[in-house]
Amino acid sequence: MRYRVPCSLQIRTTALVFAVVCSAMAAAGQTSTQDVLTLDDALKLAKDHNGTVKSAYLQVKAGDAAVVQALSAFYPTINTQYQYTSDRQQFATNNNTAFLQTEGAQTFLNTSWTLLDTGERNFSVNSAKRARDARAYNAKQVLRTTLFNVVQQYYNTLRAQELERVAQAEVGRAQTILDQTQTRIKARDAAQIEELQANADYQNARVSALTAKNTTTNAAATLKSTLGLSSNSPLPQLTKVNGSEAPAPADTLETLLLEGIRNRPDLIAQRKNIQAEDFSKRLADRQATISANVAATYTEQITPQSLSDRTLTFLVTIPIFDGGSLRAAARQIGYNIRADEATLEQAERSVRADIEAAYKNIATNAERLDAAQIALDAAKKNYNAAVDSQKAGAYDLLQVLTAQVSLVTAESNQIQALYDYRISDVNLKLVTGRPIPGE
Repeated sequence: MRYRVPCSLQIRTTALVFAVVCSAMAAAGQTSTQDVLTLDDALKLAKDHNGTVKSAYLQVKAGDAAVVQALSAFYPTINTQYQYTSDRQQFATNNNTAFLQTEGAQTFLNTSWTLLDTGERNFSVNSAKRARDARAYNAKQVLRTTLFNVVQQYYNTLRAQELERVAQAEVGRAQTILDQTQTRIKARDAAQIEELQANADYQNARVSALTAKNTTTNAAATLKSTLGLSSNSPLPQLTKVNGSEAPAPADTLETLLLEGIRNRPDLIAQRKNIQAEDFSKRLADRQATISANVAATYTEQITPQSLSDRTLTFLVTIPIFDGGSLRAAARQIGYNIRADEATLEQAERSVRADIEAAYKNIATNAERLDAAQIALDAAKKNYNAAVDSQKAGAYDLLQVLTAQVSLVTAESNQIQALYDYRISDVNLKLVTGRPIPGE
């Protein structure tokens, strides 16, 4: 017997199903969006959550405060004081005891201002400013290094995932070869011993896949740590990298060397530190010889009576004997400057070496990537032909296994070359002081 469903019920049912499907699609889309981590997202997370970067920029704020402190010496200081005194004094006279009680409150306004000096304040301000600038460039280098680490770890995680995929694909191909070998043995088209070889290759492929999985897990954990993500939360899906052809660097090595020595933030920070020390040495030299200043003070008592005191002071200081302390302090700063200059000179040599190595590395990796892509295309064609021939009984097991090894090698080489090139491209920007992703 047939039953007719009322039209209104059909409409409500259809609407309900449509709403459920739309909700599920929206939820799936939201989950997909949240579960994808692009390189730009990873770089932003590192800038927001990485503790090393936060510490570096807090050091810059401390440098700003030091500059304000040094500049304050050029301005007058004004403060007020409120003093309440309750004093009781006891006196003894001819076996009699007397007391003197004093009660009272006073309010003062104090002002002092150093009007002139022999350069001490200017030396302090210039030293503080350059020290602050050095901290700013150091912070910039810390940020750049951290961002490069994120890029490197992001690509290394992608590399590990791709190699794991290749390893898993190798397991599938080894299983296919094992199945085909067993089929041919049952059909008496192959020797029994070939199954042993095929099974051994299959088991080795499984071991390689487990090793690749472990490498992926370790790479993901390192990336999460740098990004400040919880170790308990899974790593979102990473965006794959396009495997297009890689261009070699367009600039000459000499151009990159000059640019790197001039623009590297860590080198600029060292130069700023040397400049800051130079002003500190000038201050120490001044203090070890003759210094002078003109200062004005003004004090007004507001309560209980209105009284004022004005003073203008000209002070000259000439060290006569201090056991050599002041001159030794100046010499110490001088030796520190010479030591830092030697360190800077060696750092510039290291930067030149880093730039030269990075320049040659990216050129080599660009050639590797092009060659690896050609080799991968050839290995795929060779493997497909070998498998088809084995099915038809034209190829033996050794030829198929050789083609499989060639394919796995080509896939791994292409993945390694791709991510090595991507990392070397960002590394060249890092060592030359050029902007890197996320900066």
